[in-house]
Amino acid sequence: MSYKIYVHHNYSYERFWYFFHGVDVDINDVIVYNNRDTAFNKLKQINGEVNIKCKYKNIDLDIYFVNDKKYGEEGHHILDYSIDLYDKNLVSDRGFNSNIRRIVDTEYIPLLNRISKYKNTKYHFIYIDWEGHNPYYEHKMDTSLSRNVNIYVDEIDDDISNKHFIFTNTFMSFIYPNTLGLREYFFFSDILKYKNDYEHKLNFPIRRFYRNKLLLYNSIIKLENNNINITHSSFHDTHQYAGFGDESFRKDFIEKIGTKNFIEKRGYGIDDWGGEWNVNNLNEFMWKMFSIAEVNIIPEYDPYESIQYGAFNKTPHLIGKSFISEKSVSHILANKPFLPISYGTISFYEDVLKKEGYSISKFPIKYNLLVDVIKDINDISNDEIKWKVFKTQLENWLNDVRNSIFDLINKKNSLLECITNSSFEYKKEIL
Repeated sequence: MSYKIYVHHNYSYERFWYFFHGVDVDINDVIVYNNRDTAFNKLKQINGEVNIKCKYKNIDLDIYFVNDKKYGEEGHHILDYSIDLYDKNLVSDRGFNSNIRRIVDTEYIPLLNRISKYKNTKYHFIYIDWEGHNPYYEHKMDTSLSRNVNIYVDEIDDDISNKHFIFTNTFMSFIYPNTLGLREYFFFSDILKYKNDYEHKLNFPIRRFYRNKLLLYNSIIKLENNNINITHSSFHDTHQYAGFGDESFRKDFIEKIGTKNFIEKRGYGIDDWGGEWNVNNLNEFMWKMFSIAEVNIIPEYDPYESIQYGAFNKTPHLIGKSFISEKSVSHILANKPFLPISYGTISFYEDVLKKEGYSISKFPIKYNLLVDVIKDINDISNDEIKWKVFKTQLENWLNDVRNSIFDLINKKNSLLECITNSSFEYKKEIL
């Protein structure tokens, strides 16, 4: 059995690994450049057709990167929303492109509905955005998008025949294309493991003020325990600051945590971390935030908080049920022990990996929200023996998760699992 797959984007070796990790391929076929221009200028896109042959679980794959061409060729066709935005120079890195997302309604859905009517073709539309919104319902894909198009997202919330959660591709999207420098976190772990002069046992970084962060902040600040530290990162312009307008609260906040714990983004010359671009934030995070404490508390997104307390309590279907973002991914890549505010992050990774047959060490503490057990963690941090045991258990859990994920993405591809199980049968429907 063999499959022809057309990728409607410019080629790069990073994009190949994002789409087609887990395949059996001759590394020499995964080219880096195709002419003198692309060999000496990495910003020069390879926009000519590139063909790579490989195997996935003994299935022959004939892959063509064809950009905006050959929509009607028999076979499987891949269109990725975020990658297409790169190709059109509408974005510089990956993330939730909220300012321009309406083009999904005006451009992408009409295009997919039109081309999905070609015979003996199957279209696969990837919409991985790293955010908590549910694109399937926000863009009304349940009624506006042809069921002949498979839609791939990064949240798990319902059972729809043409909607799929693709874990391995979602995780790889944080690494490739490497526009944010997250790939470096993986190699940074080799440096970080020799770090042994931390000033604190735990650090809780706060950048923007949200309800769950403030609840935990209020509990930690009352402990008056130097083992549990709080830092606050600035925006380069306070007018972009979430919560701007309540400067009295922010001033009091900084006074309570201490000015040394206020991480100023703007500085002179080499100390200037620049604007609020994702790549700048993640570079600053790696080099500043990972050196403060042995364990980081991370405010990973919790969809249920958004439903219960946010603006979506009347429209919960617009919230995607996902717990994976750059916060947990960066810590997994760097092998940096962490405690998420919501235990849902822990359950998310454990559920995914256990379904794939991996055995994961027991997480050292169970909770719903971290604020509920912060006093217990405080007591543990004050006892050196208990802390050593606690931290070792955290490290064991993280090692298992990290090793399992990389073993999984080296031998399995969630997108290819869907493609190799897809039919060309056309479903007539009225849109």
